[in-house]
Amino acid sequence: MKLPYQVIPINVPNEGQLFVDHKSQGRSGHLGHALAEYAPGSILAFYSNCSDKRNRGHNGFGWMEYRRSNDYGKSWSEPKNLDYSYKSFLDGIYTISCEKAVVPEEGHIVLFCLRNSANAIGWEPWLEPTVLHSKDGGLSWSEPIAFSDAPGRIYDAKYKDGCIYVLEFCNDAKVSFVGNDPCHVYRLYVSLDGGYSFQIRSELPLDTQGRGYGAIEWLPDGRLIAYVYNINDEYNLDCCISDDGGHTWSELIHSYCAKRIRNPQVVKYKDLYFLHGRSGCVDRSLPSDFVLYHSKDGLNWDDGILLRKTPSSGDGGSDSLKPSGASSYYSNNLVTGRFGGPQRLLIQGSDAYEMARTNIRHWWIETL
Repeated sequence: MKLPYQVIPINVPNEGQLFVDHKSQGRSGHLGHALAEYAPGSILAFYSNCSDKRNRGHNGFGWMEYRRSNDYGKSWSEPKNLDYSYKSFLDGIYTISCEKAVVPEEGHIVLFCLRNSANAIGWEPWLEPTVLHSKDGGLSWSEPIAFSDAPGRIYDAKYKDGCIYVLEFCNDAKVSFVGNDPCHVYRLYVSLDGGYSFQIRSELPLDTQGRGYGAIEWLPDGRLIAYVYNINDEYNLDCCISDDGGHTWSELIHSYCAKRIRNPQVVKYKDLYFLHGRSGCVDRSLPSDFVLYHSKDGLNWDDGILLRKTPSSGDGGSDSLKPSGASSYYSNNLVTGRFGGPQRLLIQGSDAYEMARTNIRHWWIETL
């Protein structure tokens, strides 16, 4: 069946565009794919620069960097350190990952920061999230402000009609990144003052045992939907829907994914919904591929295509992608054109080159 969109470049299937070459520098980077378009043609793309030694590259032991494009993503600047993250790493108390950003108004970027233990093998335990502001398109940044008093991870943030909506999984992850205690809950926070303060709007009525990751988006009829990953059923996302802006939620429903899904990222681009993340497999220790689904209604997905297939072996030999290679393809997305110019969908993800050591790649999507 012919797809209603195309992946650019068309003549290089399953490749994408190499955005950050960690391999040449002996580095790695998994979390931290915050993206923001803050003015016409102007984009900031964040990524992590971390050790390739600790846990074979699957770790947060490093800092955040970002690159800037002023021509709609055709070219990118040299990397710049995010000072808050870099100084936190040097202090050795905790490290910083920035997975999401929103832009309430032109030039104003609100950046959401996950704080991780500097002593962690990977990232856990998680501390209370923080928020940074830039009013000059990322040339300078504010001091961090507290997001909430709950340790956890911000899995999604969206801006609509003067309100910032943020999904946090309140779980300190001392035991696991998936829920394992009744106090582990998903909360929807909102900000009506441009991201300077946040209030709890609701707690999602979901069983969180074995749940992790999450995403939010608006359905065609304007209702808000939340998607949550279930480690015990990678074919079906747990979903609940709100018809009053997140004050109350429906009962649980499921959204089926033929190639499975981990770390789901969902976005509406023009008249289509896109879902991307890691495909699943029976043995979670084995590498997964990078899968992309599309839908007309945000619930019923096609069979999916592979944006990137993990090779059976990498530069390190037959065992180079076993088993930590299963942890690549953390990702995020951005629809460009809000302030003018072409509307395109940018997908950014980490891509294993050896064991769990990753580069960063871009894929551009255009509807037909």
